[in-house]
Amino acid sequence: MKNSILVFLIFFSIKAFSQQVLSFEEVIKRTLEKNFDVLIQRNNVQIADNSNNIGAAGYLPTIGVNADQNWTTTNTRQEFYSGQVNEKNGANNNSLTAAARLNWTFFDGFAMFARDKRLQLEEDLATVNLTAQMEMSIYQASVLYYSLQYYKRMQVVYEEAIQLSKERFDLISLRSKNGAASDLELLQAKLDLNTDSSNYLNHLNQIGKMKADLAMVMGEAGNMQFEIDDNIPAIPALSQATILENALSQNTSLLVQKSQIAIIDQQRKELQSRYYPQLSFYAQYSATVSKSEVGLLASNRSLGPGIGLTLSWTILDGLSNVTAVKNNKLQKENAEFAVEKQEQSIKTEVDKAWQDYIFSERMYRLENSSIVNTTEMFEIAQKSFENGSLTQFELREIQFSIIQAKNRQLTSEFNLRTAVLNLSLFTGDYKKLIP
Repeated sequence: MKNSILVFLIFFSIKAFSQQVLSFEEVIKRTLEKNFDVLIQRNNVQIADNSNNIGAAGYLPTIGVNADQNWTTTNTRQEFYSGQVNEKNGANNNSLTAAARLNWTFFDGFAMFARDKRLQLEEDLATVNLTAQMEMSIYQASVLYYSLQYYKRMQVVYEEAIQLSKERFDLISLRSKNGAASDLELLQAKLDLNTDSSNYLNHLNQIGKMKADLAMVMGEAGNMQFEIDDNIPAIPALSQATILENALSQNTSLLVQKSQIAIIDQQRKELQSRYYPQLSFYAQYSATVSKSEVGLLASNRSLGPGIGLTLSWTILDGLSNVTAVKNNKLQKENAEFAVEKQEQSIKTEVDKAWQDYIFSERMYRLENSSIVNTTEMFEIAQKSFENGSLTQFELREIQFSIIQAKNRQLTSEFNLRTAVLNLSLFTGDYKKLIP
């Protein structure tokens, strides 16, 4: 059994060594390049940019061409005051009308200016949404990356525990053969070894699941042929006042709410433009050709340019525009309330996240006040057991204590790092999430 476990560990180590090792920076780079949520938001920014042009704002004229060819067959009877009668059954008539026309509304109640600003604000909003998605994707990748680091470091502890249990099993097996240990002691040692091996396999299973989640965030679902770097960056010191100040000024969720207010304000100006008349200029070139087998004219042809001005003014529209303006005002008030609510929520969440940070920092200091060297402690426990200073039950208790102490130590470090990430997420600058 000892050889089987060692072969398994060696195989796993060789497999891990043969895989590509990703640094934290490389993980973030892949996430920003391939994460599907980020790619969707990038396309949304491009859509908003494409829509933000002078044509969509209404500054440019429209040019259109239309043509109409008509054929008719009629039964006609015409009586003139002179007494003349023209009558024909199945008279054929055809006509062709074609025109090229330019229309330009050069005054629309200032709607084009408001629309131009709204389109720019919508593009800015799309950019903020992209930033927010990048922040969240980086946050998810960071948590998974540091989780994997934590699990990999705990993996070493489990491997050391298995090694200790295996050496204990071998020793009791030898004693059992010599009659110095009972079958019950041997069975207990085997059960403990199996338990440690089972815990280790469960631990590896969790690592595999987290790698799958991280691959998904990086936009590489199904690709688990990678390992993460063991380099652990220092945990930065934070200032609560600075974090709160940045959160209230550049938190992306708050910026989205404020952008909505600005957009609604421009929409109100577009609605108010309907109270004004619209002035349009047009220029056209038209041609008409017609032939008739009955009537005053056997044929007619006319062509030539034309220009003109058009004034249109909707004086009464059933108060629909007045209602729309009133509703717009209420929508703006709701958006302002949403901003105030978001600001209060940010203050509350930052305060709660800061309390978690302080707690995590204290726990980190406490658990690291006496660094647990698992290798050394396992060796001391093993020697004490071999020379008879410890029973196997005492050895098992010490083994559990070592694992729990190391787990608490690594967990406190992971919790502190997560608390830092949680606070940094409020600041609205995804670059601060990258050490």
